[in-house]
Amino acid sequence: MVPAESEVSIPTVREFYENAVVFITGGTGFVGKVLVEKLLRTYQVKSIYLLIREKDNMNAEERLEKYLTESIFDDIRKHSPEKFNKVFPISADFSAIELGISKTDRALLNDEVQIVFNVVASVKFNEKLSDAIAINVLGTKKILDLAMEMKRLKAFLHISTLYSNCNRKTIGETIYEPEIGYEKIIQLYKILDADELEKLCHCLVGELPNTYTMTKRCSENLVNQQAYAIPAGIFRPPIVLSTYKEPFPGWTDNLYGPSGICASVARGFVHSIYGNGHKKANLVPVDFCVNAMIASAWDVSIRRTNQKEGTDIPVYNYIFDTNNLTWGSYMHLSRQGFHEPFDKALWCFSYVIVPYKWLHRLTAFLLHEVPGYLLDLMAMASGRKRIYSQGYKKMAKILEMMSYFGLREWSFSNKNIAELDAKLNNKDRSDLEFNLTKVDWREYFSTYMSGIRKYFFKDHEERLAKRKRFYRSLWLFHTMLKTLFGTLGVVFISKIVFRLLSLTRLGRITL
Repeated sequence: MVPAESEVSIPTVREFYENAVVFITGGTGFVGKVLVEKLLRTYQVKSIYLLIREKDNMNAEERLEKYLTESIFDDIRKHSPEKFNKVFPISADFSAIELGISKTDRALLNDEVQIVFNVVASVKFNEKLSDAIAINVLGTKKILDLAMEMKRLKAFLHISTLYSNCNRKTIGETIYEPEIGYEKIIQLYKILDADELEKLCHCLVGELPNTYTMTKRCSENLVNQQAYAIPAGIFRPPIVLSTYKEPFPGWTDNLYGPSGICASVARGFVHSIYGNGHKKANLVPVDFCVNAMIASAWDVSIRRTNQKEGTDIPVYNYIFDTNNLTWGSYMHLSRQGFHEPFDKALWCFSYVIVPYKWLHRLTAFLLHEVPGYLLDLMAMASGRKRIYSQGYKKMAKILEMMSYFGLREWSFSNKNIAELDAKLNNKDRSDLEFNLTKVDWREYFSTYMSGIRKYFFKDHEERLAKRKRFYRSLWLFHTMLKTLFGTLGVVFISKIVFRLLSLTRLGRITL
């Protein structure tokens, strides 16, 4: 007797990944590394194929060998190094037709791969339009074309961004059609050179803030139009920060987005931030994000099993409204968790978040530009290179770009993510904790800044005690200056008030 459709056994997430062959693009990036580590450590996958391009005079095999020595894999290296034998490189060139993948490798992927995570992306906000299109749109098309040839494919998960439609105030778990479709964007890319395309950037980006969000929206449009015949889904993560718990707290390999600004504040380089401290920041730890991705790929497969070909592609807005930090809370908690000073600090961890452009420019002039010129004068006098004023000019552009997200707030639907969390059994939920309402942000930020110091800057631990003594002296001097200027300010204001009161008593001013 054939069981009814409703009686078909649904595999658990562990069963879904057992002996599975996984293909990952962007596996050498921040999110990709955590994804690979999680799959190797938690699941009995058969093999993981990583799409790797040649870089820094190293081929794909050499890059993979170096990749597996990174600190994110320390736990696996210590307890089960044999798992590294499951990871294989696929040499690729994103500028080439069919990604430059050899016929042998392409046949291998077509015959074996069951699960695809398309993580690769250009995440620079100020990326040239031609480069952003090449990776985020045309690259996605090439990956999708490859996935559509895979004979055993169970799930294709395209990683987008929560801000792909940030020109809208309310963003649902649906795919919004752009004014200019991906076909026309690709046509323009093919017929125009980079400079000609850049001249059209303002028109093509439209109401969106940058080329990153614009090309990610185009890639969603592409997946929606092209992937209807395969089990596909779109996952939209928000701003991704360092690890919370897995494989250990505080790991990161980059200073993208707010982490870069926060690190600059911690080093005493930045003191004025253009944003609104009361707006929701939409932040997630990368290990929670990866857990949600792994669960979403499983859900994509389950949905296709229970539905017919051609149904709507599921979209997962990975965000929870509850326990969503504001930008003010983010900076405050970062400051509270700052116990290990960074090397080469210019000043103390002190900042103001300013919601008005004119006021931010005034405070930035006083707290950034003036000190920058003074530091350059000191450098010139001592025969060193002048770097500070130029550094502040670059930081001003970064603060301006980030302000779009720091001054606004959106309403997101997360029905699919909430339902996904409810679908998991207890064991899978234990393996894949991704419900952001359960994050203890105070615990998280206790390792946030130290993780940046340790894993990104790779500061020497033996010099930490010396830095702490220097920082205490710097903080004492900072406190004395604040007290001095605060006292002078009170005296100045008091004199004005007393002067006005005395003039009032003399009858010269009528209040």
